[in-house]
Amino acid sequence: MKDVLYFIGDLVYYTAVGALLASLLAGMLPARFTGLGDLKIRGWITLQFCVVRVLSAWSTYIRQLIYGQGMIVVSSRQSIIPVAVSMAVTLGAGVLLFRGSRMKLLSLVTAFYALMELVRFLIYPAAVGSINFVANHYTEQFLSDAVLDLAGYQQFMGDVELIWNVIIMLGNMAILAYCVQRYKKELSYDEGSLKSWEASLLFVPGLMGLLFTVMMRCILFYYETEVFSIIESYPELNVMIPCISCLCIISVLMSAKMLSRVTEEHEKRKQAQLYRAQAEELNAHVQDMESVYIQIRGMKHDMKNHIANIRGLLVQIAAGDVQAKSEVHRYVDSMQKSLEGLNIQCRTKNPVTDVILARYMRLAKQKQLVFFSDFVYPDHMGIDVFDLSIILNNGLDNAMEACEREENPFVELHAARKGHMFLIAVENSFHGELNWSEGLPVSKKSEPGHGLGLKNIARCAEKYYGRMDVRIQEERFILTVMLQGKSA
Repeated sequence: MKDVLYFIGDLVYYTAVGALLASLLAGMLPARFTGLGDLKIRGWITLQFCVVRVLSAWSTYIRQLIYGQGMIVVSSRQSIIPVAVSMAVTLGAGVLLFRGSRMKLLSLVTAFYALMELVRFLIYPAAVGSINFVANHYTEQFLSDAVLDLAGYQQFMGDVELIWNVIIMLGNMAILAYCVQRYKKELSYDEGSLKSWEASLLFVPGLMGLLFTVMMRCILFYYETEVFSIIESYPELNVMIPCISCLCIISVLMSAKMLSRVTEEHEKRKQAQLYRAQAEELNAHVQDMESVYIQIRGMKHDMKNHIANIRGLLVQIAAGDVQAKSEVHRYVDSMQKSLEGLNIQCRTKNPVTDVILARYMRLAKQKQLVFFSDFVYPDHMGIDVFDLSIILNNGLDNAMEACEREENPFVELHAARKGHMFLIAVENSFHGELNWSEGLPVSKKSEPGHGLGLKNIARCAEKYYGRMDVRIQEERFILTVMLQGKSA
């Protein structure tokens, strides 16, 4: 009966710990097989942890492999094997079930096992001291009794041991759950995009804590002719071990907190950079509109003179002056050309994008590029026109710069809308090879701020839960931006 209770207790405990591990991994890593569903993935992680730990604790065959034929624990270092095997199996399951950075997976698994082991050593001296105190106290009472009740003594000590194990498990579980939730909360900003170097910052404190627990398991106790316990030999370790374990736990949690703060500051800087880009684009739009306005105001100012001149020419025509007739035609044609210069040729259903495309049409004409656009502003999709201006300006800037040295340069701007999705594609003629950095093609120029265009486009796409893609196809460089609107 006692063995059954202990087995049920271990089964419940390892299932609960496996569920904590599953919540950490499934909450921080993108699933490889979306068809499995979150609950099934968590179930598999929990199952593998529970099976490995229960088998290592209760399987006769596995216990013989670990502890020998007698299945007697003669050294605390033997307990390293079940932890190492469980960690290896968890890493293998993580590789199969999750995609993304392997360094992040390793960091999360290492941090979890470090916290699990550190919590154990945090309460280990108090746990051992308490059970020894109760056992010694009751043994002294038993030996002092005139009538020795051996059966009663064994029953009492068995009950104390069972209750003690339950209390230790509950305390261990409560502290571990708190630590894992705090760790997960600090990393809640991340959705799978953690870079390898960032994940390594999480790996080092976890590895240090794990190595400390391995060291303790190596020297904690061993049995030769008698049991040697390092805690009994060096009583000061009853304080030092919990203190070092606590400091290691704090370092693991603080590493997540520090990385979270650094990432938040980095995101703020990127957002500020995006706002600066928006401000620059807005300033360019204002300048373009001011230029058009100045021309319109100048034309309005001169209109009285133009009307007076035309009226005078008409009087001369009425008087029979043949030359005045040809002169009035020339004068009217000149006025028409001036008015055409004020006309914005693009009709995108938005004045801001009208001005942008008109500017690039003029620039293409100056550079003798073939320019085509079927862009139409997506009304009622909740997409900010200035975010679109960043995409259009950076995309068209890069395209025109890239095809300047082409024999038959062209730039094409396409847009399509379907339901909640809005697609923008910028294409230009391209022959050659790309230079890549951090997954993006970069310019060979080295001026400050160069190479930020595609990053700004990518940030705008992420803002609308979309993505940016670049590729070369049939001697064309194609930039594609997918945005998700708020309504169809």
